[in-house]
Amino acid sequence: MKDTLLTYVDDDGKKAAKKLWAKYSGICDLVAPTTLGWRDSFGGMLIIIGHGSTMVKRDRHTGLHNMIGNCGSCFIVLAACEVGETHTEIGELQPIAQGLANLRPHAVVWGTSRDLPQQAVSDGTCFYKSPLFNWLQPANDHFPGLWKQFKKQEDFEAVMSMLPNLNFNSL
Repeated sequence: MKDTLLTYVDDDGKKAAKKLWAKYSGICDLVAPTTLGWRDSFGGMLIIIGHGSTMVKRDRHTGLHNMIGNCGSCFIVLAACEVGETHTEIGELQPIAQGLANLRPHAVVWGTSRDLPQQAVSDGTCFYKSPLFNWLQPANDHFPGLWKQFKKQEDFEAVMSMLPNLNFNSL
């Protein structure tokens, strides 16, 4: 088994993952999302590719966590890419990445801070081969400030981060 697993959440993610895998097949394995739960001994980098809107629709709090299942990765990248869409809510995936980090307390989760072109995922310009490990990891070289890292929040921080979602103005 290689030290990077590539998986996907939709058809466009699968296409981008296949192209990225073709470029880095020496250090990556391309796996179907349905097989992640069987990789409990995996300790490398897990990269989940697909539209941010698909990741959001999976279930805001537990969808990706359930998809990953027992996969033992402590390093998870959510490469949410969009094609031909303009988003007014920059960082739409940040709550998903933070929620995943809260559900997986021993993991570090990277999420995008703004739109990520699908081409940047499939051609690998938003990743680089780590000089320390034999895996791919997020790179800010071509897209400065693109990646944000999330770790488990303290309980108080987690509760306070949910307050904007309560929408008190609608009462």
